[in-house]
Amino acid sequence: MRPLWGSLLLMIVFTTVAWAPPQVVPEPVVPAPFGVNIHFTRAPERELELLREGGFRTVRMDLFWHEIEKQKGAYDFSDYDVLVRDMTARGIRILFILDYSNQFYDEGVAPYTDEGRAAFARYVEAAVKRYAGKGILWEIWNEPNIYPFWRPKPNVEDYAQLAHVVIDTIRRVAPGEFIVAPASSGFPWEFFETLGQRGVLQRLDAVTVHPYRPHHPETAGADYRRLRLLLDRYSPRKYLPILSGEWGYSDIWTGMDMQKQARYLVRQWLTNLTHDVFLSIWYDWKNDGEDPKEPEHHFGTVYHDLRPKPAYLATKTLTSTLDGYRYLRRLALPNPEDYLLLFRKGDSLALAAWTAGEPHPITLNLPRGTMQVVDLMGKTRSVAVSGAPFVLDLSQELQYLLLPAHADLSLVGAWSPVRQLLTVRAGRRESLPVRVHNPTARRLDATLRARADEEVLGQVRFRLQPGEQRVVNLPIQIRERGEEQVRVTLEWVSPQPNPLHTASVWLGVANVVHLQLLPPAGQRVMVGIREPNAQGLQATLHVRAGGQESRLPIRLERGQREAMFTVQMPQRLPPDVRLSAQLVDERGEVLARSGEVRWVQIGALDADSTGWRAWADGDAKVEAKVEATVADAPEPNPLGVRRAVRLDYRFARGWRFAQLNLPPPFVPIEGKPKAVGMWVYGDGSGNLLRCRITDSGGQTFQPDYGAITWKGWRFVTMRLDGGFPGFWGGAQDGVVRYPIRWESVVLVDSNQESADKDWSLYMTGFALQY
Repeated sequence: MRPLWGSLLLMIVFTTVAWAPPQVVPEPVVPAPFGVNIHFTRAPERELELLREGGFRTVRMDLFWHEIEKQKGAYDFSDYDVLVRDMTARGIRILFILDYSNQFYDEGVAPYTDEGRAAFARYVEAAVKRYAGKGILWEIWNEPNIYPFWRPKPNVEDYAQLAHVVIDTIRRVAPGEFIVAPASSGFPWEFFETLGQRGVLQRLDAVTVHPYRPHHPETAGADYRRLRLLLDRYSPRKYLPILSGEWGYSDIWTGMDMQKQARYLVRQWLTNLTHDVFLSIWYDWKNDGEDPKEPEHHFGTVYHDLRPKPAYLATKTLTSTLDGYRYLRRLALPNPEDYLLLFRKGDSLALAAWTAGEPHPITLNLPRGTMQVVDLMGKTRSVAVSGAPFVLDLSQELQYLLLPAHADLSLVGAWSPVRQLLTVRAGRRESLPVRVHNPTARRLDATLRARADEEVLGQVRFRLQPGEQRVVNLPIQIRERGEEQVRVTLEWVSPQPNPLHTASVWLGVANVVHLQLLPPAGQRVMVGIREPNAQGLQATLHVRAGGQESRLPIRLERGQREAMFTVQMPQRLPPDVRLSAQLVDERGEVLARSGEVRWVQIGALDADSTGWRAWADGDAKVEAKVEATVADAPEPNPLGVRRAVRLDYRFARGWRFAQLNLPPPFVPIEGKPKAVGMWVYGDGSGNLLRCRITDSGGQTFQPDYGAITWKGWRFVTMRLDGGFPGFWGGAQDGVVRYPIRWESVVLVDSNQESADKDWSLYMTGFALQY
């Protein structure tokens, strides 16, 4: 920090090759996928044994360039030799971070010249030659997308050049070594896109990310799914695993404590398994200090003096209770916030169970017998299962169920999806590979089915001889392109439906088409169409507004990612009309649909041009200038409107941001809006565009649009219904409790790179989407 039978065999062989990740990625067998960040090369025996006993099987540590090359051209690895020796002796792998700068080159900042990159490559060559063959994972830098880790300021082009040099060096010196990157802070999508465009991602063996967030770890799932789509787009023939290289929670963050930190640690690791993230490294091994008010001193699993914290006890409970168990699948439950994960060890089965929502019971069909239930901290109790439906109380604290051995359970552990995140193309028949085996002494005739909600996407019937194992391809087809991520339930079809015979997987739609309905004006409805893969699109746009309908042929040329279309309706539209849209191809099949939306204009500019308020917030010691006026924009927006609120701002370097709020009569928000939208004339500053609301319980939310990378007009929307990063106060749970009110309708946060420059934004057409 600072996270058919004849052809089937051919298909099976192809699938096995295509989807199997490199063997260097840990198998999903506890505790192999779990590790921790450390900050030492030498440690006392007691600390090393605590580390091993906790079940941490990978450590991540900086291989500091400046510590190794203290004299120009001379390398001293003696301290790291000790670390490699001690970890190897305990069966713990190492992920070495190749970082940072060196005073002898490029003025001591991140390498940006050919000379600096060549020097860094020599240091890398020396390290790799020394430790090749020891199972090291080599990581190129740490969080290069943020300051201060890439100095003087983040530069993706410089990082991409350095990454290519490092990859070339390692492939030449030791071709079998495993290379990962970029160890990004969060999920910087534009940074990833550039690395894909520059050919860096395709050359890696895995991609590392640091999914830090203030809210619960299950929320990272949507980011992993989006990243999977991006990686498969840039590397369609080579599967790139995703690794969670650093991620933790300080136990003194607002709304956090040590017990919650413990809950989040094990839930983070197990949630990662459900998204094919088979290496999860927690930050941090031990508290970095003893300051009770310094968050950096409270990420550890143990105290600074090595006393175990609840996080360590929860870790040890997980790794010892499920030691040797292989993760099979997440079972499909009706509530997406409920988690029931299935593990197998020989003939034994176990479940890990919790909910990310409010505590509640669920019902399972379990055979008679005695089950062992282990709680978060390792307390074990025996529970008699009568054979009737078993009621399991789910809470946010994880519990483990060691199921009784029973013949009725033999087929429950007989299958698992090869991948839980799979990229497909809508409108095309695809294959979803599933590992199956027959643990019985008889021939097995079975059926696997896939469905999304109640729609059956496909099914396959197959036959297994006693003891036979193989991969079966389940044919599936997604028909529409309007959803980028589709949750799918796999079912081992049996006479009595049972959640234990299900799996939950996600399909990412590579050829997705997004429809965005803008607030109407007069007889016009504007629809934004975005096709991220830019493969070209020709269809008819159908728009319904109340009882009116209209059609418009549309076309996106190959290479064109987005366009705005104006549909003329038969009559003038009321301001709060309900809108919906569909894209229909030449065969009359629906490609994508928008769903119904209703926009309500915030008439602050129409009703009153006075009362707008703008102010600088953040660190008062950092110089800032912020001013709001009502003025004409440089050009009319696509609706012909020029009158706008102009926000002029300037920040010095540091924590500083601007807030803009509506005149007082418009600050309360009626009903339960899903989003706010507005036309924004961008300044290309790269600063971050947000807004801020507070709910009835005093919880404040800060929805995020992203960086202002464009110049000219763009219609932007920001969600107001929760499920996004950035909230604090009140219940501190990310759930929006209506009514809500504005704290700022626009918030502009400095990205540091734009400091000490004058910037201006124009905004108009404010509206709420219901």
